Amino acid sequence: MLFSAATVLAADGAYVSQKGSWLRNKTESKIPAGSFTPIDEPMVVTKDDGTNLSFTIYMMSPDGLVPGTIFEGIYDGKPYTFGKDTLAFAHVSPTSYRIEIKSGDGASATELVTFSANNTRMRAEGKRTEKSGKTYDYVQIWDRIE
Repeated sequence: MLFSAATVLAADGAYVSQKGSWLRNKTESKIPAGSFTPIDEPMVVTKDDGTNLSFTIYMMSPDGLVPGTIFEGIYDGKPYTFGKDTLAFAHVSPTSYRIEIKSGDGASATELVTFSANNTRMRAEGKRTEKSGKTYDYVQIWDRIE
């Protein structure tokens, strides 16, 4: 199920909500070759009220797209389980937030996500550190889809 692209503020009015359906823009995203495998299926955010955040990353199956990994947490900077990883979300401004990612494979990343003025695009600028200590920068662009 995909949601419509209404520009909304979170329930408390202080933060832009990412509620809706998003797809990574493969052309505009800049991920170094040989680094991590980005998500190429839709992400559907079912709740973002400025405090609580819930989303599902869909995955391709032989029968088409099916719900995959689900995240449920709070914008409090504390880690919450997401599959084999943990994600910690914290607001930075009314139109941006920070994610601290700890991967099950020993890698970690920090992303600063900002919303476009019309809330139809998210830009995630990140720095990833592999278990080996190798680091690299990346940018993921997410477009709101109908």
